[in-house]
Amino acid sequence: MGRKDLKYRGTHCINCETSLDISEKYCHHCGQLNSTKKLTIKDFIEEFFANFYAYDSRLRNTFFSLFLKPGIAAREFCEGKRHHHANPFRLFLSISIILFIITDFERELKETPQERKKTDKNIKIADSIKTNQALNSNPELIEVGKKTTKEFHRDSIYKASELGNDPESLNHLNLKLTIFRNYNIKNPSLSNEKALKNLGFENIRINRFLYEKAKSLKSNDVLREMRDYLLAKLPFLIFLSIPFVAVIFWIAFYDKKFNYTDHLVFSYSFYSFVFICLILYEFIGFLSEDFSVFLIGTSFTILFPIYIYKSLRNFYQNSRWKTIFKFILLNIMFIPISLFAALVLMTISVILF
Repeated sequence: MGRKDLKYRGTHCINCETSLDISEKYCHHCGQLNSTKKLTIKDFIEEFFANFYAYDSRLRNTFFSLFLKPGIAAREFCEGKRHHHANPFRLFLSISIILFIITDFERELKETPQERKKTDKNIKIADSIKTNQALNSNPELIEVGKKTTKEFHRDSIYKASELGNDPESLNHLNLKLTIFRNYNIKNPSLSNEKALKNLGFENIRINRFLYEKAKSLKSNDVLREMRDYLLAKLPFLIFLSIPFVAVIFWIAFYDKKFNYTDHLVFSYSFYSFVFICLILYEFIGFLSEDFSVFLIGTSFTILFPIYIYKSLRNFYQNSRWKTIFKFILLNIMFIPISLFAALVLMTISVILF
């Protein structure tokens, strides 16, 4: 006999001691099964698979809606069908963690011990500070400054007086980091302040910050390292930006029947679909990186715009032309807000890099 049978039902809930009728299978106060039967191995296994199947069915329903009925899962969840779909926030958080682990693993996998050894061998730092005249035959050069054609080798060391006249350029910053890294490799025991003095750079906060960051670089290909870092942290950065994205949806689709939380549910559902696709592309990338890059490019230019249009139509249930107008409005609003968010997130990333 099962634990739900009538002979095992009590008149009080074992969990919260609420009075129960013998006809009640579950406590109306806390929801626990009304049963006095001792738990057996068979009961334990049955309850485990029952709970797993209940969660699995919600997950299956949500995945089915995400891929075949864009926006429907979010709308039904907001309408109160909470046991039919997985919690959007919990689902997005789980998918984000999986994507973060996969991208981080792929980045570590690409950087094999052989590649690290090769990178270290390629860093040829002279015993004395080199000038660019001795490096004209080397193809790995960095051009610095708007009003000069002077070029520098990124595996060499230069003094501040040798640099170009455009200290705010990206190439100037790139070269400064490589100089600091090369000098630290050659003189690891020197303090940041002493090293900056020897190189002729001002002992100011930004230079001390850059010198400290340069110590953690794995190679002199600074831009590649920053790109890989940003891509690996992209799920986390998007996670932080979603509450602001929901504000944009709230402004563009303002309606009294939708509150901020509804727009937040929609945002989490949409980005869950995007992240699931990115996870699939990451696995494809293990087989063919070129095909994976092609799929990512196609998705961001064709698939995701079409998907979000269908999601907007199904979730907000506006007419076709009204949805198109709101879709265009969203894109216009996203441009300045996205640029601002990207600037903030990149600043945070550089600080944490």
